[in-house]
Amino acid sequence: MRIVTLVLALAVIAPALAQPPAPAGNEGKASASPAKAQDKVSGASRDDLAMPPAPRGRYSFAPVDEGFLRLDHESGEVALCRSQSGSWSCATVAAGGGYSAQKEIGDLRNQVAALKKELADLREPPPPRPPADLTPKSDDNVTMKLELPSKDDIARARTFIADTWRRLVEMIDSLQKDMMRKKDNSAVSRI
Repeated sequence: MRIVTLVLALAVIAPALAQPPAPAGNEGKASASPAKAQDKVSGASRDDLAMPPAPRGRYSFAPVDEGFLRLDHESGEVALCRSQSGSWSCATVAAGGGYSAQKEIGDLRNQVAALKKELADLREPPPPRPPADLTPKSDDNVTMKLELPSKDDIARARTFIADTWRRLVEMIDSLQKDMMRKKDNSAVSRI
């Protein structure tokens, strides 16, 4: 909303700032170009659409029917200044939608404070863990008992290993025989 207020203020201020001073002696003469005269009648010229020059101070003023519009270049606030009973007073022009710069500044300060607190919480090391008791709990009634395999278990394991070894040797032997046959066949086919 600040941008809208600024654009409105610039739209009012820019024509007054962009108009070059009239040369002496040309007050009553018509403008040289009818197109420029038409632009002035419609209220906008190509020069008015360009950005105004950089401000020289904190405030810029633009004449309006009721007095002057004052644009604060630091805060972006627009105020209507008028003469009332011999003294000048300026009242802030409210933007549409209930916008308040002070409210927005307060909200932003609250957000910054919350973010700073969150960042501080993230930077703090986590609280130390309580020491864990890693020793196993033992009951006096329970004793550790190691069970060894029986003779039948050992015999079955021995039979399994012997059968596996025999199959592996048979596979290697048949593979060698296949390789030799292929070698002999390729030698015979060359002759």
